[in-house]
Amino acid sequence: MANEIVHLPSWKLLLLAVVLLRSLVAGQTVDNEQSHSTSVAGMVQLLELEAKLIDNLNNYADELELKLKVVRSFTKQMHKESSKAMDDTVQYLSNPLNAFSLIRRMHQDWIHWQQYMEQPVGKQQVNYLQQMREQLPTSTDLEEAGAALHRIHITYDITISDMTQGLLNGKKYNVSLNALDSYALGNYHYDQQNFGYASQWIYQAINWLKGPHKLPLPLELDRAEVFHIYAEALIKMNRYKDAVQVLHTATTLKKDNLKLLLRKSEVETLIRTEPNVVPKALQKPPVLAYERGCRGQFAQNSRLHCVYNSTTSPFLRLAPLKMELIALDPYMVIYHDVISPSEISELQSLAVPSLKRATVFNQKSGRNNVVKTRTSKVTWLLDTLNQLTVRLNKRITDMTGFDMYGSEMLQVMNYGLGGHYDKHFDYFNSSIASDLTRLNGDRIATVLFYLTDVEQGGATVFPTIEKAVFPQKGAAIVWYNLKHDGNGDTQTLHAACPVIVGSKWVCNKWIRERQQLFRRPCLSSNKSI
Repeated sequence: MANEIVHLPSWKLLLLAVVLLRSLVAGQTVDNEQSHSTSVAGMVQLLELEAKLIDNLNNYADELELKLKVVRSFTKQMHKESSKAMDDTVQYLSNPLNAFSLIRRMHQDWIHWQQYMEQPVGKQQVNYLQQMREQLPTSTDLEEAGAALHRIHITYDITISDMTQGLLNGKKYNVSLNALDSYALGNYHYDQQNFGYASQWIYQAINWLKGPHKLPLPLELDRAEVFHIYAEALIKMNRYKDAVQVLHTATTLKKDNLKLLLRKSEVETLIRTEPNVVPKALQKPPVLAYERGCRGQFAQNSRLHCVYNSTTSPFLRLAPLKMELIALDPYMVIYHDVISPSEISELQSLAVPSLKRATVFNQKSGRNNVVKTRTSKVTWLLDTLNQLTVRLNKRITDMTGFDMYGSEMLQVMNYGLGGHYDKHFDYFNSSIASDLTRLNGDRIATVLFYLTDVEQGGATVFPTIEKAVFPQKGAAIVWYNLKHDGNGDTQTLHAACPVIVGSKWVCNKWIRERQQLFRRPCLSSNKSI
């Protein structure tokens, strides 16, 4: 019934209050920045806005063309009249009608033309663009996007030249970066004092400018300035001789630029005074288990164990689930085809309107904070929100054998540009985060549904045990976070690898331990939950 009041248990009301309070606290640091790059679903709005701005610019061009058409038609007529007059000026002016018309035109028409020329063109379109500026990405968005591309570059060992040409992890895409893109990435790395990467990106911009490509007039780069920044990055790498050559090119573009001439002279002095200086090599980070897992380089287990699970719950006797055993220590399985495409579409529809930048709980401050180690957007769905959420929770019970009472709500998450979640544990560690675990215990298990396939990247990696699970639409991975004594299992350290290409959607369910006392009873007697 429409007016029926839903009575929630007191623990759910308390949990809901905690979640809402956390979202408000997190919102204080998130809402000021829209974090466009952290969710593909969020960036859809940017594409829609860009389409509107293109239409607005096209309308501006229409107004310019209309004004140009008016001016062209006038000049055509006046050229004809002027040519007739200049052929025989005396005869032309001897006619009183021509003489009067000339005086009138010179007295009136040109004043009107001055006023017409002074009238701003496209004022409405300019105002529209000004209004939309608040919705445009900020400098923080651009920095996050730059960091995301660097994350992809480092994690998957993709060369910068390949990235600019659309060759990502061995697959060629019909896309490339122009000089503005490469130059912006060069400036980002220069600001981060990553001068080796800065020089590589700016070099790509210079190569693009040497080609047949052209930038529109308002966006043209100052080539001398591009060479100058490139030289500065080389100087930071102790590559003085290369920097002098680059500065020489810059001075030929701007011959009277004192700043460039002086800088070239300073570097030439450095070459004379520091003849034995050793150029700095680009230091690549070491390849650890995490990177190998993301690249699909873990050894494949040839002893896979796949079964139809029909024993976890009575319902599974009628409808068993396809289950693949991944590991026993910690216990880890994958359920295949466990969520349908229609259920996935509904979850995404429910999530999109309320997606917010994902945060991480800081144990010291007791607050949720935006961190660089987690780049995605999330929303929470009440277990009793609708038939779908109720059905999914029952299915999780069938999969795990655990009671959902007291567990956390469903969390739906969408990753964006290079979206990732760095190495972390899902359990809280009750000795530190006692307030979080006192009510319903620690997170005994994690259920992670994959709502989409991911074309490249986006694996869930467990570096300690060297296991990697790549997203498969409709599958779900389940693992235990706690040992039998109730303490956190450090082998469950895991991470979400950066997405290279694709839109990664997942749905999490963190199961709390208090209600599992008789379902997994092997907990230490000295641990109070």
